[in-house]
Amino acid sequence: MTPTEQAALEAAIMAACTKHAEEHWRDNGYRGCVFIGPDYFVKYDDKESLWPQIATQLYIYNYAESQADTPRIPKVIHHFEGDQGRAYLVMEYIKLTDSPPDLHERTAEALRWLSGVPAPPNHVIGPLGGGCIRHSFFKDNEAPLLFSSIEALERYMEKGRSRLSRLANPPVKPVRISGERLIFTQPDIPPSNFGVDEDRKTVLLNFEETALLPESFAMYSMSSDASFAAVADSLGWSGSSNLASMAAISHCLWMTADPELGLDEDGYPKAKGSRNH
Repeated sequence: MTPTEQAALEAAIMAACTKHAEEHWRDNGYRGCVFIGPDYFVKYDDKESLWPQIATQLYIYNYAESQADTPRIPKVIHHFEGDQGRAYLVMEYIKLTDSPPDLHERTAEALRWLSGVPAPPNHVIGPLGGGCIRHSFFKDNEAPLLFSSIEALERYMEKGRSRLSRLANPPVKPVRISGERLIFTQPDIPPSNFGVDEDRKTVLLNFEETALLPESFAMYSMSSDASFAAVADSLGWSGSSNLASMAAISHCLWMTADPELGLDEDGYPKAKGSRNH
C-alpha cells in the first residue's frame, strides 16, 4: 500500500466510523465496529481501550502463522490513530458459514489452542499492550488496578475475601493462584466470538478481553455460563477448588463502593495521600 493509498483508506475509514457512531451510538448494545466495503472489518475506540486488543491480535496472529493446524485469526491489515485520541483496527473481513452443530467442540479446541500460545518475553500478567484486565470476576467487568504480578492479584483477592470473613458461614476459603500457569484466556465466550469460515476452519473473532491470566480465571469464565459446561468439561476446566471462593469474592467486589479495596497495584495498602487510578 502506497502512502497515498494508505491516507485515502484512513480517510474513508474515519468518515465511515464517524457516520456509524452518529447514527447508532444511542442503539441498545452499540459497538464501535463497521464493515468497509467487501474486504475490511473495522473496530474503533479510544486508543487506551483499543490498543491492548490490537497488540494481542497482532501477536496471536503472528504466532498462528508460524504453526500448523491452528484456528484462523483475522489478519490485521492496518491500525492507526485519528483525531481526538480515537484509534482504528482494520482487519480482513472473513465470511462465515452458518454455525455448525459441533461449534461447542470447535470452541473448546480453539480455547485449548489459545491457552497454549506462549507469552511474549517480559510480559507479566494481563492484556498485551497494557491496560486493566477485563473479566466478569471484577466489578463492572474491569479490574480497578494494573496488577504488577500474579501475587499482587492474589493479595487483592485475599483482601476481598477478608471482607466476607464476618458474614460468610461456612467461611470462604482462600484463593491460591500464585502457583498456576498463566495462559491466554478469552473471558468473553458467546458463540458470536467463534465461527467457521468457508473452508470449514474455526475462526477466533474477538480479542477485546483476551489476556494472560491464571488458569482459574479461564475456569471461572466457563463456570459462570451453564451453556459452556460441555466446553469446560472437555478442557478439564470444571473442577478448580478456587471457583466457589472466587464466586463469593466476586459478589463482594460487585457490591463494594471501593473496588480498589484500598490497595495499590502490588496488592498492598496504598501509601497515605496516594491517588486513585
